[in-house]
Amino acid sequence: MLFWKRALLINIVVVLVLLVGLTAFFATPWGRPALKTALLVPEVTSGFPVKPLEWVSKEPVVSEVNLQVDGKEIKADLYRPQDNKQHPAVVFTLGVVITRRNPAVTKFAQALTRSGFVVLVPDLPDFLSGFIWTDSLNSLISSVEFLDRQSFVQKNNIGFAGFCVGASISIVASEDAKIRDKIAFIAAVSPYSNLFSLAEATLLGRQKIKGEYVDWQPAELTVETFNKGYVNFVATAEERELILGKLMASQTIPESEFEGLSPEAKSIYAFLANRDVAKFKELESNLPQGGRDLLVELSPDTNINNLKAKLFILSDKKDTFVPKIEGEKLAKMLPKKQVYFIEVDSFEHVNPATNLPRWSALKQLFILSRYLYNVLNQIV
Repeated sequence: MLFWKRALLINIVVVLVLLVGLTAFFATPWGRPALKTALLVPEVTSGFPVKPLEWVSKEPVVSEVNLQVDGKEIKADLYRPQDNKQHPAVVFTLGVVITRRNPAVTKFAQALTRSGFVVLVPDLPDFLSGFIWTDSLNSLISSVEFLDRQSFVQKNNIGFAGFCVGASISIVASEDAKIRDKIAFIAAVSPYSNLFSLAEATLLGRQKIKGEYVDWQPAELTVETFNKGYVNFVATAEERELILGKLMASQTIPESEFEGLSPEAKSIYAFLANRDVAKFKELESNLPQGGRDLLVELSPDTNINNLKAKLFILSDKKDTFVPKIEGEKLAKMLPKKQVYFIEVDSFEHVNPATNLPRWSALKQLFILSRYLYNVLNQIV
């Protein structure tokens, strides 16, 4: 009996020592982001058996707010921790056709808020329409200016969490003189670097890696996004409908109809329908100047030297939405101390719900944890 009492006492002492040790560690500058990472990873990983964040945090306060963007009102959802403290703030930027009320979006926003962040998820009208335009850029700038005015936001800790095209437009917005001094960090998942190289990869089905072209099969959504974005430069609705309809159906416009199109419509259709590598650059140069200027404006690499924020890039080696080389190119353009770059083998684009073998899934989970830790270590 005495033996069991001593054994129980020793076990209790060991547990208490471990608890004290962990408590002390989690109170350190390294331990705080580690704790937040441990609590956040289960929330963003599908099928994780235990989600302790809900046990140790309060339900976020969620409200709808209006942002003023170029004389228009844009709606956004604001998530706040249930306290009266100041917190770091994140503008959550999505890919095309994903709404702010998407269950995956609201779940992630709530998890971030429970972890101690103010989260703003704005509507991006052009993204919702299925293409990329300057509307989203202006909306993101207005989102940051809105957060900067709030008393519950840490002014030196405002940043972006962006996915796919949302990640890239976040970088472009962060290069803008209006807010670049206000942005401390950007968590960018699967960003593109340059819209011209992304167009080449999407339309020709290849990406350039270490000087050599490698086959790449783009996702249908990526092709549709490019088609809609370029066709938006066609002046008349009738021509836009004709071109987009034929492209979506993988059909050719008859010669008789093609000759009746406006010069802008002809050049855009010829560019989007082309699959000949030898003709690509020539057809690209024939695009309307306004379209070419827009591609330059919405490419993160155009003004990358103006970026002051720390950039954290997570790329998927098997991504079919954005070629993996795009994230690598961005990382190489910045000083090492300003960028953190890491790759996963397969992440089903930006969705952590993988269909990988157990060992591979554990490996990707470890990489995700490293990524989140490095982001949080910059902020917490």
